[in-house]
Amino acid sequence: MAFATTIVFYLIFLIFPFGQLLRINLFGTEFPIIDIFIVLFSFFNIITQIKNDNLKPKNKYLLMFIPIALASLLINLYFHHLPLLKSFFYFTRLISFLLLIIFPPTYIPHKNLQKYLIISLFSCVIFGLIQYFFWPDLTYFNSQNWDPHLNRLVGSFLDPTFTALIYLLFLIFIFFNYPKSHIKNILISLTYFALALTYSRSTYLALFIISFFVSSKLRRPNLFIFTTILLILTITFLPKPYGEGTKLDRTSSIYAKVQNYKQAFNTIKQSPVIGLGYNTLPHFKDTPTNHSNSGFDNSFLTIFATTGILGFILFTKGFFYLYRQSSIFIQTILLATTIHSFFANSFLYVWILFLLISFLIYFQSTKDHKL
Repeated sequence: MAFATTIVFYLIFLIFPFGQLLRINLFGTEFPIIDIFIVLFSFFNIITQIKNDNLKPKNKYLLMFIPIALASLLINLYFHHLPLLKSFFYFTRLISFLLLIIFPPTYIPHKNLQKYLIISLFSCVIFGLIQYFFWPDLTYFNSQNWDPHLNRLVGSFLDPTFTALIYLLFLIFIFFNYPKSHIKNILISLTYFALALTYSRSTYLALFIISFFVSSKLRRPNLFIFTTILLILTITFLPKPYGEGTKLDRTSSIYAKVQNYKQAFNTIKQSPVIGLGYNTLPHFKDTPTNHSNSGFDNSFLTIFATTGILGFILFTKGFFYLYRQSSIFIQTILLATTIHSFFANSFLYVWILFLLISFLIYFQSTKDHKL
């Protein structure tokens, strides 16, 4: 079973770069195919841990979060007569991720894992650059309930904000784990170039803050100075083609986020104790068919609205506990994702969560880093 778990894990790296392009419709519910592999990976891992008599939870807060979230979902499904299948499917996906953190698969070999991570993530960068230069107008995707984008790098994930965060996490991985070489410089340069073309201000901010964090931890002030200068030059000289999304001084998105936060707080007021149930938000919002409508532009408000005050506390404490137990690399990953999650539903985005799991597995398989 450990072999099957490892195979599924590596298969996810194979389909990861295709992002939202690999979607299927099952029983009237459309979702990315990576979801199936995530659930299988988590299920096989639990079976393997049981067979090895090693099913010992590493994060009690996230473990306690699961029954709270399940109770919230069941109560709301019953009282609001909501569709069962779709809500339970996405709930299962979230729990699958959390179980991989609670019961980490320590038996996956370290050999070649770095190679798989780099190939998969750099493929995302190449796909993004191809899209930007040869397919810059994606405004017609609005008819498919995706946000329209023009002259921005969105990649195979069809969203510049999440794509930018994936690139940022890749940069962090390369910085901490790849030896100094010309290849490392090429990887960093091309990835940053692609990140800049997303015009994602939340990612620029996350990069700025984590550069200060890392430079303080490593006592390398030049790193923060260099990053600050680089960001200033990027903002100054970045091309400004036609399109609202390429205007870094745009205020429309700020207004939209303020309205989104107001809607989140109003939703929380409806059921602050038990929440409205995970992934039921589309049934309480005005545009249930939009792909971005299953959460708010803040992962923590999404958790609060869907699992209530206790679920919110356990979820945040669980990741804070993980942060305290981790190496500087994992801390930087968590910090970048947390900052980004105040502007997008990043902590609950399937590809971001898988990267977090992958990085945890990578460092748990090495003895040179503390987790």
